[in-house]
Amino acid sequence: MAQQEMAVYLISLLIYATILSMVSALTLSNQVSPKPRYTKFSSSTTESGSGSLVTPSSTASKDKETGVAVYRYINSNSGTTCILMKTDAVVEVKFLLHDLEEQADSFIPDKALVDGNCKNEDFSFMSISWKDYTLVLNFAKTPGGERWYIKNIELTVSPDLKEFGSLKTHGKPIKLYHKEMLIPTPVGKSYSCQEIDIDLETDEDDHPPPGIKGSLLLRLLQLQPFMYKGEDFEAAFECKPQKAFRDETAPIAIGSTLAIAVLMTVTGYGIFRYFKIKNVQYNTME
Repeated sequence: MAQQEMAVYLISLLIYATILSMVSALTLSNQVSPKPRYTKFSSSTTESGSGSLVTPSSTASKDKETGVAVYRYINSNSGTTCILMKTDAVVEVKFLLHDLEEQADSFIPDKALVDGNCKNEDFSFMSISWKDYTLVLNFAKTPGGERWYIKNIELTVSPDLKEFGSLKTHGKPIKLYHKEMLIPTPVGKSYSCQEIDIDLETDEDDHPPPGIKGSLLLRLLQLQPFMYKGEDFEAAFECKPQKAFRDETAPIAIGSTLAIAVLMTVTGYGIFRYFKIKNVQYNTME
């Protein structure tokens, strides 16, 4: 009986180790921190740092070396740059008009109006406005303060956009959101990527016209909020290509197959022991 109990114990231990390995395989190799719980963004909760979009301390210009636009928000209290973004960007809005999908595109110009707020050490935002559009990027830090990230994005489109034509907007601006964490980056570093394509969706609470969706394409991007040391970007944290993510299909398949094999072995062993003991008891009775 001692040998039987030892065998059952070893098999149970093997099952536990197999299940543990399957659970471990579900963790992404480059996951840096738990995703923060999302709180719905509302424009009314953000306070402008200057009280006006047209401010001499917040600027947009063009980088002479790369030709991309540079958007800079300067902290009104300290007079230093606190949010800096360089990109060649375009927004795209798709909508249904007379049951056909139409599209409105707009490059974000280098002479856009820049505003923002850097009063909080753990939260900030940058607003970029140009004809018929306003783009707001909200930034936050992870709970430990080791990384910053884009918390959410809001794109507001004027109901008077000429491409909308007879679209029934009821005179209300169209709002599109991205409500998930993006580009977690070590604090003190900028984020750099050749191209990021971000999906934008409407919110049912805004009662938008049906069929509206959009995207924000950021090309040749370099971005850094929470700047403290200087007026230019710190060392770049390069974005990783998609292939850098570990493929979890193979480990899960192998782990599942091993678990099934172990369970079949345990079941077979149990059935065998049951009939063997029953047969021994029957022979003893005779």
